[in-house]
Amino acid sequence: MLENKEKKSTYYEAYPKSFVDSNADGIGDLDGLRSKFTIISQLGMNYIIINQIFAKNKGKIDFYEIEKDLGNIEDIKAMCEKGKYTRLKVLLDFDAKDLFESYGKDLKAKIIDIIKYWKETGIRGIRIRNLSYLFEKSETEAKDLIAKIKASTDELGLMFIGGFDNPKYLENDMVDMAYFSKANSLIEKPNSYKNFYEFIDQIQKLSEEIPAGMDLDNLSSPRLVEKILAHDEEVRPLTEALATMLFSLKTIPFIYQGTEIEAKSEYDVDMEAINDREIKKIYHSYLEDGLNAEEAFDKIKRETNFSAKIPLRWDNSALGRFSEIKNYYGTMIHYDNNYKEYLKHSDSFFFYMYNIIMLRKRESAFGLGDYEVLSIDDAVYAYKRTYKDKSFVILINLSNDFYELDEKITDLIKEGKLIKNNNPDYDPEILDAYQAVIIEL
Repeated sequence: MLENKEKKSTYYEAYPKSFVDSNADGIGDLDGLRSKFTIISQLGMNYIIINQIFAKNKGKIDFYEIEKDLGNIEDIKAMCEKGKYTRLKVLLDFDAKDLFESYGKDLKAKIIDIIKYWKETGIRGIRIRNLSYLFEKSETEAKDLIAKIKASTDELGLMFIGGFDNPKYLENDMVDMAYFSKANSLIEKPNSYKNFYEFIDQIQKLSEEIPAGMDLDNLSSPRLVEKILAHDEEVRPLTEALATMLFSLKTIPFIYQGTEIEAKSEYDVDMEAINDREIKKIYHSYLEDGLNAEEAFDKIKRETNFSAKIPLRWDNSALGRFSEIKNYYGTMIHYDNNYKEYLKHSDSFFFYMYNIIMLRKRESAFGLGDYEVLSIDDAVYAYKRTYKDKSFVILINLSNDFYELDEKITDLIKEGKLIKNNNPDYDPEILDAYQAVIIEL
């Protein structure tokens, strides 16, 4: 069972290939990621989960080897060692489907050996995504396998995070923390958020019994700013609303790299020149369906994980200091959202996120308190968090229009103290577009 301090923790998901290129080959690597541990820690992160680092051998993934472009086992050891000084614990990311396809019936024996192998590097835990895949093949065997993993991680003193698409498979004490990444996929068009909110509500209620974590952006999905905003809309209000929601929920927050600088795919991209074969194949399929180049590129941004894989911008140079020579997606434009600028200004989104993370750590109502849903519809999500004698109401409007609040909510908050607001104005009867507020009762 997670301790209370762990329930207030924040998790950072990193995709090394697009983080920092340390050896000038155009591909991000583990050494580049390690070089930024201090910044990640300063944001308020406690754990870092490293995505997609394992090598492929004859079409299957070798979970004992690191992909050569990324580094080697010594780099993992160096990351874990630096983590001791930056207060950042390293977790490795696995996928249940990949594990099964690589080892089949031998998985039960292999997985324990793999966990022990990586334990020696200094990692503090593992996450295995898509555990629902194993249940769909055989529920009995899935339970047996997960029980063996849990026993092994308990013995080794490691955290075990289990990723589930379907919460029906989850049972008490099955994993140290359940992880859900489905929310992003439930937003299909702007101003239609009821399914999205209802899923989040379901996971909050589940987390009353079982520690659960959740993200809104991840490597498998388009970034939400790409799915929700029109091309000419300002990013900041929406990103602040999403952060306010994520960090005020009962679930443990996971953020995906670049979220803290509002990463967006405004790139000058030559689709014929990029090295990402998967994205290029999808792009050509859109052209064959009759879309023109601009329409196909817009669809790529909104419906694939293209925007999740683009390199991070560290300054306003042509390649954003991601690499000195090249990157997979061409020259970067829109230089305003880069780390160098965000770290210079206390009113940047980086510091907005830092402050909301610190609020979660400081106020136990968010990390430990009870959760109560007040209202859900296609535009607004309203809920209450309570711990001992403190209560807060959180109102989130992800729609692009103003919203008149229900009279019951207005009566509840009208005497409250406004402690967080991403909008210049506050009216206890109306929420503006993309407005998020936290009111202490």
